[in-house]
Amino acid sequence: MIPVYIVMGFIGSGKSTLINEQLQHRKKLGGTALISAEEGSTKLIKEPLVLNPDQLSAINPSHQESYTDISKTIATCLDKVQPKELWIEWNGMLGFHQLEALLYSKDLRDKVRIEKVLYLCSDAFISTILPALGANAESQLYCADIIITESDQHDNLLHSYNPDAHIIIKPTAKDVERLCRKNTWGLIPNLLIMVLTAYILIVTVFRHDVPYSVHQCFAIVTGLIIEAIPFLLLGTIAATGIRFFVPQRILLKLLGGHSWKSYGTAMMSGLVLPVCDCAIIPLFKALIDRGVPLSVVILFMLASPIINPITILSTWYAFPDNPMITVWRILLGLSVALIVALSFRYRPPRLSELRGSKQSGQNFIYEALSLSSPPSGVQETVYNDDTGATIKKRSLTERMFRQSAVSPKILLLHMEREFTQLLLYFSIAAAVVAVFQVYGKPFLLNAGIALPDMATIPVLLLAAFLFSVCSTSDAIIGKTLSGLFPLGSVMGFLILGPMMDIKNVYLLRQYVPVTFIWRLGLTVVITAGLTALLFLKLIQ
Repeated sequence: MIPVYIVMGFIGSGKSTLINEQLQHRKKLGGTALISAEEGSTKLIKEPLVLNPDQLSAINPSHQESYTDISKTIATCLDKVQPKELWIEWNGMLGFHQLEALLYSKDLRDKVRIEKVLYLCSDAFISTILPALGANAESQLYCADIIITESDQHDNLLHSYNPDAHIIIKPTAKDVERLCRKNTWGLIPNLLIMVLTAYILIVTVFRHDVPYSVHQCFAIVTGLIIEAIPFLLLGTIAATGIRFFVPQRILLKLLGGHSWKSYGTAMMSGLVLPVCDCAIIPLFKALIDRGVPLSVVILFMLASPIINPITILSTWYAFPDNPMITVWRILLGLSVALIVALSFRYRPPRLSELRGSKQSGQNFIYEALSLSSPPSGVQETVYNDDTGATIKKRSLTERMFRQSAVSPKILLLHMEREFTQLLLYFSIAAAVVAVFQVYGKPFLLNAGIALPDMATIPVLLLAAFLFSVCSTSDAIIGKTLSGLFPLGSVMGFLILGPMMDIKNVYLLRQYVPVTFIWRLGLTVVITAGLTALLFLKLIQ
C-alpha cells in the first residue's frame, strides 16, 4: 500500500514549501505523487493532481456518491503513476473527516494508508485566526500527528486541541523526515516485547545475581498485562461500537437528562455489560462524546464494575460462609457511586469541556468522522403479498456499516489507535502496581496489624488504590485481608478498588484533565471511607 503524508494548515502557512523541501531532501521526486487541494503562492516542484476545493467541500461521509468521482480520479492517477509515496496538500478550510472518507473509500482503501499527518501554523494564526475558523480547522488540528509552529508560545493551547501531537518549532527538512519515519503506534507493543526479551536474556545469563523481588515484579507486570488485554480490547470494541453504531437518540433516550430512569439505567448497565473497570474507561469517553450527561456517565463508570455478574460471583465464591458480604458490597457500592454522581450533578466541574472532547456540533475522535445519529430507516427484505416484489435483504453487518458510513478499515483503525494508547497507559500502571505489590504490600500489611479498627480503613483504602487488582478478582484478595483486618475495612477495600486505583487513573489521564481526576478521586475515596466506617459501626 502507498504511504500517504498529509500536510494541512491555513493558506500561507508554508505547506507547499515544506513539501518541496521534503521532496528535495528525500530525493524521491520520481517516485512521489502529489495531490493539491488548494492553490497557494508557492508552486510545487512537481506537477500535482489538483482537486477542486468546491467539490471537496461538498463531501459528506454519510453519502458515498458525494465523493465517488473524486476517489476514482485519484485511483486512476495512482494506477498510472505507480508512486512509492503520496503527499497531499489539504485545504485549510476543509474538514479532516472529509479527507478520511475519501482515502478510505472503496476505490482507495486497498491502495493507500495514512502514514503521518502534519499541521503547520504560525503564532499569529493560533492567537487570532484559529478561534474563528470553526469545526473544520479544529478537526485538522485535532488529528495531526505533528504540529509545526514558530515558537512554544501557544503550546498549552495546541495541546488542549491535541494532547498527543508532537509539537516541533521551526524544524529542518531532516527533522521532519525523522518524525515522519517514526511510527508511534507500532513502537508501543514492540517496546513491550523488547523489554520482556531483554529481561529473559538477563535472567538467563545472570539468573543467580538477579534478586527474587525483581522476578516478582516482572511476573506481576506480565500477568497484569496478559490478564487485562482481553478486557481492554473488549472495552475498546464496545466504545467504538457506541461511537459509530448506536444512534444518539437511543443513548439519549436511555441515559439522557437527569431523570431517575437515566440514573437507574446507568446503575444497572453492568448486569448486561459484564466487563471489569479496565474496559469501562473507554466507554466513559464514548458516552461523553455522544452527549450523555457527565453525572450519568460517572454513575455508569463507577457502578458497572460493582454490579458486574463476574464480580458478584467472585465475591460470593470468596466469602462462601458469609453471603451477605456480596449483598452489602453491591448495596454499598451502588450507594457510593450514586452519591459521587449526584455530587457532579449538583456541583458540576467548572471546566466547560473534557480534555479532547468538544461538546458542540461535531466530535473529533481520531480522524474525526461525523458522529451524527444514523438514519432511522434501514432497507431490509420486504415481501409484498400483493405484488410479490422483493427488496434485497442486507446482512446485519452490512446494515450497520451502511447506516454509520464507516468502512471496516476505518473502524479497525480507530480501534487500533485507542487500544494501543490504553495499552501504553495500562503498562505504566502495571509497572507501578508491581513495585507497590512487591515492596509496599508487606509494609502496609505489617502496619495494619498494630492499628485500631478505625485506622485500618485508610490503610486498606490506600491498599485498594495501590494494588489495582481487577474488579473481577479483587474479592479473593479481600478474603485474604479479612484474616488480618476488620471486615469493615475490607469492605472499604472491596468498594474502592473497582472505582478508583492506579491503573484507572492512568487510563482516565488519557481522556480528562488532572483536575477532574483529583476531584473524582477524592470524592470517591472520602465517600467510600465514610461508607466503610458506617459499615464497621453497623456490624459492631
